[in-house]
Amino acid sequence: MMVPLLPFFLTTILGASAFAVGLFEGWAAVALSLMDMFSGWLSDKTKRRKPLMIAGYGLSSLMKPLFAFATSWQQVLVFRFAERTGKGLRRVPRDAMIGDIEGKENLGKAFGIRKMMDSSGATLGPLLATILIVYLGGTMPAESMYREIFLIATIPAFIGVALLFFLREKASATKRISSNSKIVTANFSSFMLVAAFFSLSQFGISFFLLKAGETLSLVMIPIAYLAYNAVYAASAMPAGLLTGRVGPRKMLSLAYILFGITCLFFGILSDIYSIFILFALLGIFTAIVETTPRVFLVRATPGRRYGTTIGTYQGITGLLMLPANMAAGLLWATYIGGAHAPFLISAAIAAFSALILFFAVKEPSKYGNGNLK
Repeated sequence: MMVPLLPFFLTTILGASAFAVGLFEGWAAVALSLMDMFSGWLSDKTKRRKPLMIAGYGLSSLMKPLFAFATSWQQVLVFRFAERTGKGLRRVPRDAMIGDIEGKENLGKAFGIRKMMDSSGATLGPLLATILIVYLGGTMPAESMYREIFLIATIPAFIGVALLFFLREKASATKRISSNSKIVTANFSSFMLVAAFFSLSQFGISFFLLKAGETLSLVMIPIAYLAYNAVYAASAMPAGLLTGRVGPRKMLSLAYILFGITCLFFGILSDIYSIFILFALLGIFTAIVETTPRVFLVRATPGRRYGTTIGTYQGITGLLMLPANMAAGLLWATYIGGAHAPFLISAAIAAFSALILFFAVKEPSKYGNGNLK
């Protein structure tokens, strides 16, 4: 509910510039990245996933109502950093728990189910936001409308935290985590270098929404974001199954190419139908990139140190999204090449990344590095 409205709340209500939006997205990625690395390592060290998940979901939920009371974009920046810190605490232990539970041959399907459910919620959220915009937009000022929607959005967040207490860990799996296993192999290093380079092309969803805002009305923005999440949700399971069939290296190469094509056409097209098609393509890309790398990492990780390897991947790639977002915001704000420039540059980086990944990285074994199936 909040994500498609935040960039417009920042720019139209709080007076933030496009560069500030880039800073907003970039520092959110930094918070995620730092906590991804820490929480992944800590979950392996303590051999516990659930406490970190509860702490992470709890912190994010506590931050959400504060957005409704912000009076400056700098305050929103602080709240967003803390809220993303909570996400960083929870998401690597959550993915590592899936690795603990599932056999290597079923990882694509398992991660696909997780992303499908996550994206289904993210599809209903923008739909509800659209209904609220139509309902509240005619009865109150725009600023009050935004703040009202942000408060309503906290309700499902706290329900989600409550549900966590019914979750059970698989202790027999976490006890097998070996702190002595070497995780840095030549293939892991090659994979990380390519993923890091690709991250330089990944600015946040806010820029896609702002670009769409040049063509669409405000009430249509959540609909476009809904289309993105609906395709994302529908594609997550097929992406996971296909990853298990053809291998994560090939699937990720395809995702990079798809992202490059999407950015290229986002930079040059501006009609309504094209915008919705491009958000759908972005949804397919996100379904793959949020599923496939985790399959690669779990298959390639010895000693069940899934938290450490997934956290390292999430941390490094996320940190590099800070310069990507700041550069996009700077190019946009100073009109160097216009609003098209960030998209065209990202398209070039994505295409080059796909080539390197396909030819320089090896496919990990379907059954992992000696781990249990």
